[in-house]
Amino acid sequence: MRPFLLAILLLIAVAAPAQVLPPNLVHAGYSWDEKRHQRLPISAQEAELPALILRDFTSLEFYFDPGRKNLRLFATEHRIVRVNSSDGIERFNKIVVPVLESGAAVAIRARTISPRGEVREVQAADMKELKDQEGGRGFQVFAVDGVEKGSEVEYYYTRERPLNHFGREVLQSETAARDVTFELISPAALTFEARVYHGPAAAVDSTQAGRRVLRLALKSVPALRDEAFASVLAQRMRVEYKLAYLADKGPARQFTWADASQYVYRTMTALGKGEAKAVAKVLAAAKLPTAGPLPERIAAAENYVKLNFNLDDNASPDLTRVVATRNAPEAGFCHLLAAVYRSLGIDFELVVTSGRDDAPFDGGFDTWNFLDHFALYFPATGQFLAPGRPEYRYGMLPAEWTAGSGLFIKGTTLGNTVSAVGQVKDIPALAAEHSSHDIDVTVAFGPDLGTSTVQLRQSLSGYPALEIQPYWALIPEAKRTELLEQLQKSVVPDASNFQRLAVRNVERGLSPLSKPFIVESQLESATLLDKAGPRYLFKIGTLLGPQTELYQTEERQFDVENDHNRRYLRTIRFEVPAGYAVRNLKDLNVDVKAGPDAAKPDFDFRSSYVQQGQAVTVTVAENYRRVRWPKTDFEAFRAVVNAAANFNKVVLVLDKKS
Repeated sequence: MRPFLLAILLLIAVAAPAQVLPPNLVHAGYSWDEKRHQRLPISAQEAELPALILRDFTSLEFYFDPGRKNLRLFATEHRIVRVNSSDGIERFNKIVVPVLESGAAVAIRARTISPRGEVREVQAADMKELKDQEGGRGFQVFAVDGVEKGSEVEYYYTRERPLNHFGREVLQSETAARDVTFELISPAALTFEARVYHGPAAAVDSTQAGRRVLRLALKSVPALRDEAFASVLAQRMRVEYKLAYLADKGPARQFTWADASQYVYRTMTALGKGEAKAVAKVLAAAKLPTAGPLPERIAAAENYVKLNFNLDDNASPDLTRVVATRNAPEAGFCHLLAAVYRSLGIDFELVVTSGRDDAPFDGGFDTWNFLDHFALYFPATGQFLAPGRPEYRYGMLPAEWTAGSGLFIKGTTLGNTVSAVGQVKDIPALAAEHSSHDIDVTVAFGPDLGTSTVQLRQSLSGYPALEIQPYWALIPEAKRTELLEQLQKSVVPDASNFQRLAVRNVERGLSPLSKPFIVESQLESATLLDKAGPRYLFKIGTLLGPQTELYQTEERQFDVENDHNRRYLRTIRFEVPAGYAVRNLKDLNVDVKAGPDAAKPDFDFRSSYVQQGQAVTVTVAENYRRVRWPKTDFEAFRAVVNAAANFNKVVLVLDKKS
């Protein structure tokens, strides 16, 4: 089952030109119940949902074609959906079928059953063909007529998919489902294994009439509810499968991590004659240092490649083409940088992993479906590099690649034989102090207390800086001032009359770990200080910038998972106007933390103040030093998040001295 959004996407690929199924496919004659004219029953509670999936059937069949003498993959899918609201109708009143150039749909039927038992099947005349903006890929759109509140939308289809020995099927979406079935059918000579995540295990495979079948049948699958501080997509119930054994290979397991290590290492390090010349050309032009501190040498090579080559997912990974065109896909960047570092004598390991925001790498199940992203690891420094991500620099990986594991691959030489050894190891998250968003602000109240002059400095490092620093050179000059003012207004919303506005560390190729993105300004505000009768109200809490409120009323579904570790440090200075005193300075003292170590907790929000005469300095520190936190102790984490949100609302009361 795929997630349902505004349409049902049925990807059709590598299908035979003829619209005829092989007659001995298990589901060659699949059909719905032709005699059914009444909707399936649902409960009163289910009728309140926008939509409900009443049948969700997916069958994958690996089929040996005796005529072609090759293996093919067919998929049969059947859905019945009750739509109970306008939103449900919007989601399911059409079926969009992208048709690749290499094939077409083999069989597809769709119909509706109204609350009155009226059955209306979609006719061929209802099918329209659209083109994408490039005009390459075509789409066939089935408009499902007769959909009204309370209707059922039912469709099934069979299509041929590109053959792959690994795959993933998602069984859960934002729509609740009943009668969910997944099965994988293969010839008896092929043994597939499957692992179900966030759900029960698939049934042990069995042999039926010369075939093996893996099956998972569920009476119901709950809707996936969005939740703050969680990787919701990664929590979806899904099936990962792989070809594990071949009858003619005996007990030897196929497509292991060892096999993957050999394949990846060979692919990313082998150089053809033309490619070797291309790499030599890059080295001659780059004039990279061959001596000096290792981190500087690593960074120099990375900087040259990332500043002189463009990321293009559609480009060829062949290094002769990469160097000729200056365009490369992610794998091309990895191959080129690997060749450069080998030429410089810099030792590294190849790392392959997946994003924990979607399908976290599982070293215990050796499906190559997890081999999505390439990184380099330098044992001598203990640091990583993301070769195919031009915005990242040495020492940083995309956050979703960290706080998990990956396949680390190291080259070995035995005599004249070059080989590779792979090991599943952890990829640590970047420490909180390396990803900071710090604010330093000094407020000077005007003589009439009507306006305030604010000196505001924001400093962003690590992941917060990545949102703007690498792209600064691409921003039109006319837009830069507007962008900087917006950033300062995130702290002082009514900021005006910018008397100074400057930005630092915006040169191309800078690392946000060593050169934070800094914005400094002097501005005015008319709303930080409000008059309320004889006293004034200073909205000091707003100077933290916008804060997340975590007031969840429903029971927590998932463990807490942060995007990355992070730190916030704010320093606020102001001078109490002459003749006034602050009534509630103690409201600035906050100490909320979570974790077993009170001296250095996993999460904390701490604020305090120092007053010397009329001058007050407030220090606020907020730290998130751990990516994951168990939902069983969710309240402790929520208390820290809400402490920041509550401080955001702190208002100091300035009374006239008696």
